[in-house]
Amino acid sequence: MSSEIAKASQPVSQDMVVLENVTKEFKTGKKTFAAVDDVSLTIKRGEIFAIIGYSGAGKSTLVRLINGLETTTSGTLTVDGRTISGQRESALREARHNIGMIFQQFNLMNSRTVASNVEFPLKVAGWDKAKRRARVQEMLEFVGLADKAKSYPDQLSGGQKQRVGIARALATSPSLLLADESTSALDPETTSEVLSLLKKVNAELGITVVVITHEMDVVSSIADRVAVMEKGRVVELGNVYDVFSAPQTEVAQRFVATTVKQAPSKDEAAELKARHRGYLVNIEITEGNQGIGKVLSYLGNRGVQFNIVQGGLETLQGKSYGNLTLELIGEVTSVDAVIAELGTVTRVKEVRS
Repeated sequence: MSSEIAKASQPVSQDMVVLENVTKEFKTGKKTFAAVDDVSLTIKRGEIFAIIGYSGAGKSTLVRLINGLETTTSGTLTVDGRTISGQRESALREARHNIGMIFQQFNLMNSRTVASNVEFPLKVAGWDKAKRRARVQEMLEFVGLADKAKSYPDQLSGGQKQRVGIARALATSPSLLLADESTSALDPETTSEVLSLLKKVNAELGITVVVITHEMDVVSSIADRVAVMEKGRVVELGNVYDVFSAPQTEVAQRFVATTVKQAPSKDEAAELKARHRGYLVNIEITEGNQGIGKVLSYLGNRGVQFNIVQGGLETLQGKSYGNLTLELIGEVTSVDAVIAELGTVTRVKEVRS
């Protein structure tokens, strides 16, 4: 096999990362464990793509496969039209020049200044001194840290350290940036600043960004599309709004529940029924069921009153979604008619304890 990474035959220009039936197995004693299990996935050039899952889902192993730090057990993986799976380490080192990486714990060298940290990958890549210095200055200005060039990592806040990490990852002009739990060690305000910077990287530099996270807020604030992982497999995949406004799997529903109140659980339903004498229903709110307000606005004409007793709404990609639990008060026939009419514009479910 050539020392250079083989070009994929007839690469699709709009596909940045393509995984075809990729599996990564690890051996523990006599047992074999699939951290990534038969994953097929395409990440488009220029998008911000999120991979979300709880601890042990396989998302960090997946990102290590993409940047060649782990080798695939089976399947094919290409990045920017070049085959990554099955290549020698010398070829993978070359490929990594096109892949930037930022980490949860920053991974900065404490004995080096901010400028020296950003310059390091340029030295490895063989850039001459003058070009290195110009590029370091450019990157530090881009991330808003030009005044910190001579500082050391222990003199910086967590957010500043992560911005140095982003500058370093961008130094060699990669076409792909991988962010592995890059905001998990940061407070909410600093997380927002770092995510805004990643959006700037994507919008102004045209770099494809892949975000690995277990935080729903990260996905909702930055990503175009999302893959939900569980036990090494991708269990849901699609546009962020579509996946989280109507989650199909239990794991996706758990993530959505961290940001917006879901339909009442059995215990919650019992408590609600004890406090409210009316008929309780849960309705789904999505961008497509605009008729809900119209139906509710005419309830008085039908002799039915309603109260919102539980629920919540969230906005993703400029569109709203969520759940509301309503108490309907009135004659049985009138309430039944209202429920039937609501059922024509949204999903309606009786709240049962």
